Amino acid sequence: MTRRAPVWSHQNLQWPGQQFIWDFGDGTGSTEVNPTHLYADTGTYVVHLLALDDGTCNLRDSITQSLQVHPKPTSVFNTTPQPADYNIPTVFHNNSLGASHYTWFFGDNDSTDKQNSDTVIHQYQVTGTFTACLVAYNQYQCADTSCHDVQSLINPLLDVPNAFTPGRFGANSIIMVKGFGIVTMNWKIYNRYGQLVFQSNTPSQGWDGTFNGTAQPIGVYAYTLDATFDNGTKTTKKGDITLIR
Repeated sequence: MTRRAPVWSHQNLQWPGQQFIWDFGDGTGSTEVNPTHLYADTGTYVVHLLALDDGTCNLRDSITQSLQVHPKPTSVFNTTPQPADYNIPTVFHNNSLGASHYTWFFGDNDSTDKQNSDTVIHQYQVTGTFTACLVAYNQYQCADTSCHDVQSLINPLLDVPNAFTPGRFGANSIIMVKGFGIVTMNWKIYNRYGQLVFQSNTPSQGWDGTFNGTAQPIGVYAYTLDATFDNGTKTTKKGDITLIR
């Protein structure tokens, strides 16, 4: 499919002059001083400007310049599962054409940049309808944007792992609150002496096993967790966390 090229603004720097005759190189022209023109197809065009002024010694002057009109990419995507299922991440399938890199906007203040057209997985945290958009760019930085409404279904849940291994690689190196539909939370972790060593107000912030920059010793740590879900319900949870090195 042929994409319509951008509007090109032709700025006339030839002065003085009384008449201006433009040839845009695609069979069309203009007599405006500073015209704009929409090229219907991509390609190389030779633009010619003829300036006429009967009141000067130089009655006529002309200039020729080539310009390149690049193609636009086409942004296309769809999502699964359809229909949405409870607590299941949304998979975004990139079906764009003529693009080399992409920016995803998920509609919940989260976004990501990708250098390939691979699928992207995103977990929404609350029930609702979000307007997700994909901006597709080609190598010329021409862009195209498509947007779709994405439905999310969340059954409020909350849990805290009972052990973790800080200082090692992998998902178990930081302990975090796991759950769905969490709107607000207050998570506090205490050492064996009752000293507060960590506090978080968001599920995205976990404990790495340090306090004031110092690695904490192996042992059992107590926590309290107060949370509010998107359906308005509240919960309180207490438990122990074992720090293993």
